[in-house]
Amino acid sequence: MKKVIAIFIIFITSFSISACTVNKTYDDLYLEYSTHLEDNETNYLSTIDFFNHVSSEIIKSVVHVEKEIYGVGSSTGSGVIIKLEGNDYYILTNNHVIYNASTTVNATYTVTDYLGNEYSAYLIDHSEDYDLAILRFTKRTFVLPVIDFADYNPRLGINLSILGYPSYQLNAITMGNVIDYAPIDVASSSYDVINVLFDVLISDAPVKSGSSGSVVINEQFQLVGLVYAGNFLDSSETSEYTFCIPVEKIYEFFQLKQFSLVVES
Repeated sequence: MKKVIAIFIIFITSFSISACTVNKTYDDLYLEYSTHLEDNETNYLSTIDFFNHVSSEIIKSVVHVEKEIYGVGSSTGSGVIIKLEGNDYYILTNNHVIYNASTTVNATYTVTDYLGNEYSAYLIDHSEDYDLAILRFTKRTFVLPVIDFADYNPRLGINLSILGYPSYQLNAITMGNVIDYAPIDVASSSYDVINVLFDVLISDAPVKSGSSGSVVINEQFQLVGLVYAGNFLDSSETSEYTFCIPVEKIYEFFQLKQFSLVVES
């Protein structure tokens, strides 16, 4: 009988302790919250500082791109300022953003900066094999910042952010990681628009439909890629994964087109 009573008492004690840990008081929860903040203060402050700089400074290098073909219609995407030479800015976007299938009607391009100022832009060069294009527009009285470039593709697991203007939304910023490099077959694309056959950067940072041409940056605020596609499941407007032209392939495109980021003196 004593053994049975002892076992019963142990059971009651264990149950009581378990119940105490489940039914926490407000003071218990507040203590846990405060302790968590103290233990992770450095990481949180670093993230806040990063996001503040991206949203207030780096976003100034990102532009909205609109293509209009008379009698056909218009489409939009994003771009990023990559060079200022003399009175001319150069921006990088996707080939499919500026693509014109018409052989009889020229496309016109309008670039809009973060302040809402509009500029007429002109196509400098493009490639379906990289799905990249360069546009040029004339500077006004104030200076728009030029994005810095990373030297190499980011490693797997590296944090990154994507900045763009999907469907006229201003200052769209998402965060994620590099999860893979692999070839991607873009559905419903013809080879004269997108013919990207190399391994692209795959990220779990979500983007909205219309994010083509959005810039991808690392934690040093450097360009590491340019968004050109995403997988939108079940007609969702937000992608599960984002596919980007990696920076080393962007350098290849520049070399192929004999375009230099260096400003001539």
